Amino acid sequence: MATLRRKKAEPFSVFQRDPGPWPPILLNWMATLAIIMVFGLVMLFSASYTTGYLRFGDSFHYIKSQLLCTVLGLGMMFLFSYFDHRFLRRMVKLGYVVCLILLVLVLFSSPINGCRRWISFGGLTLQASEVAKFEMILLTADIAARTPQVRFGEVPLRKWVHHSIVVELIRPILWLVPVLILLVLEPHMSGILLTTAIVGTILLLGGSGGIITWGCAGVALFLLETLLKHVDSIDYLQSRLDGWTQDLDRMTSQTKQSLYAIGSGGATGLGLGNSIEKQLWLPESTNDFIFSVVCEELGFVGAVIVIVLFVLFLVQGFWIAFHAENRFCTLVGIGIMAQIAWQVFCNIAVVTNTLPNTGISLPFFSSGGTSLILLLAEMGVMVNIGRNGERARLEREEAHAERERQRKAKTIVLDTARRAQTEQ
Repeated sequence: MATLRRKKAEPFSVFQRDPGPWPPILLNWMATLAIIMVFGLVMLFSASYTTGYLRFGDSFHYIKSQLLCTVLGLGMMFLFSYFDHRFLRRMVKLGYVVCLILLVLVLFSSPINGCRRWISFGGLTLQASEVAKFEMILLTADIAARTPQVRFGEVPLRKWVHHSIVVELIRPILWLVPVLILLVLEPHMSGILLTTAIVGTILLLGGSGGIITWGCAGVALFLLETLLKHVDSIDYLQSRLDGWTQDLDRMTSQTKQSLYAIGSGGATGLGLGNSIEKQLWLPESTNDFIFSVVCEELGFVGAVIVIVLFVLFLVQGFWIAFHAENRFCTLVGIGIMAQIAWQVFCNIAVVTNTLPNTGISLPFFSSGGTSLILLLAEMGVMVNIGRNGERARLEREEAHAERERQRKAKTIVLDTARRAQTEQ
C-alpha cells in the first residue's frame, strides 16, 4: 500500500549571503526613504530645540536621542535586509507569544498620563504596541499565505461563503483579538486602530474573503463616525471625541493650536525655525503634531512636498511588494506599506481636525525611539523582499529563455530531419 510522503522542506539559513541584485525601483525607493529621513530629522530639530531647552536644559535633547535611534535603526535595517524570509516565517508563532508577554508586562508598568504603554529597563523604554504591529504583519501574512483561496463559482455557494468568511477572514482575525484586548487594557486606542487597519489591509489587498471583505470594509467606513460618537466608556477618549468639532469653543486645545499653526503658515510658511506655536503653545509638537510645525514653517508648499514624498515612497513600496518572490513576501510588503500609509493619513487627518485626536505619530518625523527602530527594521525586510523579487524575476526570465532555446533547437533538428528525408 502506497504511503504519502511529506514534502521535504526547502533548506534555508537564518541569513542570506546574497539576497539578489538591486532593481532600479528598489534604489529609487531607498533614495526616497533617505530624503524623508533627512527631512524628518531637520524638522524634528526645528520643532524640538525650544522644548528641549526649556524642559531638559539641552536644545539638542530630542535630536540626539533621535540620531542615536536612527543609527541603531539603520543597523537593524541592514540586519533584517539579510534575514531569510523563511526564517522569519518559521518564527512568527514564537514572536506572537513574545508579543503577548510584552503586552501583559506593560500592564504592570507605571502609568503615564493615565496609560500604561511603555516597559522601562536599564534607562531605556520599549513601547510594546510597536512590536505588536510588526508581529501582526508577519503573522497575518503567514496565515493568509497558507490559506487557499476559493473563487466564486468554483465550489457550491454554501461552501464558498463558509470558506470566505470562516477560513479566510475569521481565522486570521481571531489571532488579532488577544492583542486588541490587551491594548484596550492599557488603554491604547490609536494602537488598536492602526493594528486593526494593518491586518484589514493585508486581508483586503491579499484577496482573502473576496467581495465579502470589500463589503465589510465599506460598511466599517460608513459606520466609523457613528461608532466614534457612541464611544463613552473611556473618559480621555470621550473628551477627545467631544472636542472633534468645528466649534472653536468646544475644540480641544491641541487641535485648536494645531489649526492656528497651519493657518499662520500660509503658502510658503514663516521660515525654517520660525514657528511660534512650538514655543510650548502646541502640545506634542515633537511627536503627534510635528506636521503642524511643518505647515507653519514651510507653509502649504512644504506640506505638499512632505505628502508627495510619502506618496512616492508608498507607490514604489507597494510595487515592490506586488512583485515579490512569493505570496508571503507580497503580503508582508503590503502590511509594512499599509502601516506607513495609515500612520501618515491618520496623523495628517488629526492635525487638520479631519479625525479626532488619536495620538498617532508621523513616520520618520516624530520623536520616538521604539517606533523609529522598528520602522527601519521593517524597511530592511522591504529591501530583502525587493532583492529576492528581482532575483526570482531574473531566474524566471532565464528559465523562459532556456525553454525557448530548447524549443528552437528541437525545431532545427526536426527541420533538418524533414529536409534529409525529403532529399532521400
